[in-house]
This record gives sequence, C-alpha cells and structure tokens, in this order.
Amino acid sequence: MTTAFVALFCFAASWLGVAAQSFAMFLVLVWLFIFLRSVNSGVLIESYRSSTLSQTALIIGLAWLGLALLSSALNPWTSASFPEFIGGYLWWALGPFTVAALAGSLGALDAYRSRKFVTNFGKVVWVLLVTGCLIAASQYFFGWKLQGIHPVPSEYRARILFSHPLSLAYILLLYVPLAAALLIHYPKSRLVLAVAGALLFLVFVSSSRTVQAVVVLVGGAFIMFGLRGRFRTISIGISLCLGLLLATTSNPIRRRFISTMEQQEDRQQALYADDRIAFWAVHWDMFREKPLFGHGLSYHQDYLDRYYNAHGLTGLKKKYPAHNMFLQIMVNTGIAGLILWFARIAVDVASCVILIRGTEGAKKILSHLPESSRVGMEKWIGWVGLATIAGMMLAGLTQNAFQDSAVRFHWTILEGLLLWFAGRRSKASERTEATRP
Repeated sequence: MTTAFVALFCFAASWLGVAAQSFAMFLVLVWLFIFLRSVNSGVLIESYRSSTLSQTALIIGLAWLGLALLSSALNPWTSASFPEFIGGYLWWALGPFTVAALAGSLGALDAYRSRKFVTNFGKVVWVLLVTGCLIAASQYFFGWKLQGIHPVPSEYRARILFSHPLSLAYILLLYVPLAAALLIHYPKSRLVLAVAGALLFLVFVSSSRTVQAVVVLVGGAFIMFGLRGRFRTISIGISLCLGLLLATTSNPIRRRFISTMEQQEDRQQALYADDRIAFWAVHWDMFREKPLFGHGLSYHQDYLDRYYNAHGLTGLKKKYPAHNMFLQIMVNTGIAGLILWFARIAVDVASCVILIRGTEGAKKILSHLPESSRVGMEKWIGWVGLATIAGMMLAGLTQNAFQDSAVRFHWTILEGLLLWFAGRRSKASERTEATRP
C-alpha cells in the first residue's frame, strides 16, 4: 500500500459519499501505522516536531474533542450513550498530524514517482469531474437520490452521492478560492478551466442560496485584488453583465432569492418570519441552559424535540439543528468549546500569514513547477487559505457546515495541507536565520 495510492484513494473517496470517506479515514490510519513502523518514521516524527503550528492545532483539536466527550458525559440524558460522533471528529482533531504525514511522505517521493503521481492525480480529477457533473445534472433535471444502493425520487437539486445538497454545496465552497487562484495563475490549463467550470455548474445545481451569494463575494474579491489591467476590466464587465442578466430574467437563482425575501418558502410555523429563525431561537435557549460546557454531541432527535415543543413549535415538521455553525458549537460544547474552536481557526490564520509574509518553504514545495509559474503562487497559498476561512465563516452563519461530517472531511484535508505548507515555510525561515552571520 503505497503513499501515492492512499493519497489518490483518499481524494477520490472524498467525493463519493460518507461511507467512502469513512473507509478512506480507516485506510489512512492503517497506512500511518505501517509507515510509523518503517525506517522513515524518524524523519516524519522529527519533521512534525519542528512544526509548532501543527502541534498546536493537534493539541487544540484533541482538547476540543475531549471537552465534547466530557459535555456528553455530564449530560444525564446522554451520559450512558456511546459517543458515536468520536470517529468523524477524531479525523478532524488528528488532521494536523495525519494529513501532514501523508503530505510529507508525498513530498519525499523521487522525481519519477512524483511525476507519476501528478499524472495519475490529473486522471482522477478528470474522471471525478465528468462523472460528478453528469450525476449532478441528472439529479437537477430529473430529481433523484440514492437510498442505500437504490435510486429514489427526490427534490430537483444536485447532491451527487452525499446525503443532502447542502453537503455538496459547502464542500464546493471550500474549493472555490483555490479554483479562483489556479484560474488566475494557469488561465490556459484545460484541467484548471474544467475544474473552475465544474465548480460553478455544481454550485448552481446544488441550489444553496447562501453558498451562491458567498461565491459571488469571493469571486468579486479575487477579480478586484487578483487581476490586473485589462483582465480585471474585462472580468468586471463580464460579471456585471452576468449579474444584470440574472437579475432581469426569469431563472432558478432569481426565483429562489425572491421567494426567500418574500417568505414564500422555508416557513412552516407562524411564530417567526422564517423557520431558520425558529431554529436559532430554540438553540439559543438550549445554549442559555448549559452555557459553559454545552449539551454534548450524543443527543438525538427526541432530545431536540423537547426544546421545540417547549418553545411552542410542536407542529413544526423541520425540527432541525441550529443552522448556524457557531451557535451549534456553543450548544454542543458551550463557551469553552467555542473558544477552543476559534483557537484552532486562529492557528490556521497564523499559517496563512506566515505563507503570505515569506516564500522560502513554499519555493521548495513547488520546485517541480516552472519558475514563471511559481512567481506569486507561494503567497497565493496563504491568500487562498484566508479567503477559504472567511468564506466558510460567512456561510456558517446560516448552516452547520463544520458539523456536517462530509464537509468536515474535506475541511480537515485542506486544513492539514495548509498547516504542512506553513510548517515547511517556518523551518526554512529558521534555517535562513541560523546561517546568517
């Protein structure tokens, strides 16, 4: 079981639904166990120990997970329940080590194996792009989903093999800044053009208004600050024309936004202007009941129903979670958990700043690229990271993005890669300082 195979399988499985993602997590852990027993494990451990950022993120992630376990154990309604959530969240907690280990092992491949991996990676991307877009198009036009292994009728929104269209939408949002940066640096690459086009198409057919709005904001930021001269002027003109076309013609995006503003949907109760506000009100009361450590992560729908019923929302069919990433964290782990979670985000932001301020480490990582392609790309890794964090924080105001295991799987991979890049950059800076007279 080679490192390249595990990495390719992990990437492919990330788009094939939660079951495939779970198997990929198991495969990575098996690979890590085998790798740690090999003669190269000493190099890996030493590399990890020298990365303060990855160590800090790992400690914070494990502390947050420990707090979630404690909160569940302190809740008398869930204290006897097995913490089923631990598997998915353990992947996130250990991400700064497991993903860094996999990335470090890939970075140590010789030139031949590295080129072979890049070639195979490109082939996998093409297969996923074509297959995913065909499945998404059929779901959007014919309305179906997989239930087990059987297709059943469903809403006319794309989800591919995920359980809900919003899972797909928020996964796509994680990659929009990266696709925008690659499009700016490699505008003639067929693969980059295909990825960017597929992302836009999938964002459209997954039909998440929040994600669509954030994509517009992120795209506008990259046009204003990432492009120069006539390219920026042309892009602004095209964007304005497209926006005017969407605003003045009858199309699915315009209709969904109008229905939201006029409260024509997403309302099954009379107490609040929108069902999402009802979710927030109920979960705010839950937070106020256990503000310090929260209710834990082991409770199920019957536990949640009690709070909706007490709030006068017995007849509400959609007794859903908070639909706000930050409020849900406070409900699950209290103020203490929110502080730890933001501390982990702060480590990610610090990694982005390190990459933006210097490029020595990134140059070595991207050394296989032509010099013309590397110019500016190193700092873009940091800017892409910041844009991704900002986009997910903004979109998380109306959805439990972090709590979705399918989204969190991709979140962990990208976060681990960011920390690994920043760790390489920090080591390069330390070596530079050490050699100065």
